[in-house]
Amino acid sequence: MLLKFWHTSITRIRPATKVVRGSTVFDWDNPSTLVINECLVQPGTTNLSMDGRVLGIQDGLTVCAPEDADIQAGDRIEYRGNIYTIEGDPLVWVDAGKLNHMQLNLQRWRG
Repeated sequence: MLLKFWHTSITRIRPATKVVRGSTVFDWDNPSTLVINECLVQPGTTNLSMDGRVLGIQDGLTVCAPEDADIQAGDRIEYRGNIYTIEGDPLVWVDAGKLNHMQLNLQRWRG
């Protein structure tokens, strides 16, 4: 069990798969979802891109979820109506006593 202030919920979005021209690919038109409770969501990074063509903003979050949460690389996370991608693999912190958890580094681009 995680600490009491870890009370936020996120939604894991996992794509289905389909075969296209002999290759298995993600099917984001038919994803499955799962609400994951007992998470802690904190601001991560934010960046501004002004390359002369497009003004873009990258927002990041760090999520701590239960260590056994059904989340894997390639999934997306919905939080407060926004969809984020998981950067890299989910990281599992063990041997931390009651603080064992899975860390997700999330990001989304706007603009």
